[in-house]
Formats: sequence, structure tokens, C-alpha cells
Amino acid sequence: MMKALVADDEQIIRFGLKLVLKSLWPDIIVSEAQTLDGVADLISTNDFNLAILDINMPGSSGLENLIEFSLQNTTVIIFSGYEKTSSRIESLKQAGVDEFIFKDASVAEIKVALVSHF
Repeated sequence: MMKALVADDEQIIRFGLKLVLKSLWPDIIVSEAQTLDGVADLISTNDFNLAILDINMPGSSGLENLIEFSLQNTTVIIFSGYEKTSSRIESLKQAGVDEFIFKDASVAEIKVALVSHF
């Protein structure tokens, strides 16, 4: 059974990403968090195949460490409204992020990015 974690401080974004995931994998189990502390709590008690994380949510200054040390066996996708050339993007790449999807992407582009990892 595939398990995903969707983390964003905006509920509508989490809802939309969950719909996209369910359209690709109807049986997927999706957990949600709105803060980095919420992400840390969920990954301490669950194993996820996929984590889609917002780059800019409450507590996100520790995101790189969380990815590098706690999500090593998880496909990590950053869902970001940041500029594609941001220095934060580079530090997240070094931490082990598998993919960046920018918030201006179409649903079709998001689906292609997700499917390419599974």
C-alpha cells in the first residue's frame, strides 16, 4: 500500500494535491500536515513512500535537516512558490530532494512529475 505525506500550511493546496494523488493511485493513503512540527510527528510514527512538502510553511527553517536525516528512504518532492533559482532550492537539492514542482505547474505537469518516481 502506497503512503504519502502532503504538507502545506494552506488547506486548499493540501486538498488539491490529495485529489491529484488519488486520481493517480486510488488506494493511496494520504496523511496531511500544516507545519514542519506536524511533518516531524507524522514521520516519527509512519513510513511514507512519498512526501510532498511546501518550502515555506511554519517551522520550515529546519526542512533541510528533516529531509536529510529523516526522509532518506522516501521520495521527497518540494512544492514551491519560490523562484526556480532560489538559493534555498540549492540547499534542498543538497539535502536530498528528488523533485521540485513549482506552484504554477499544471495538473498534467504535476502528474507527470509524480508518476516519474513510481
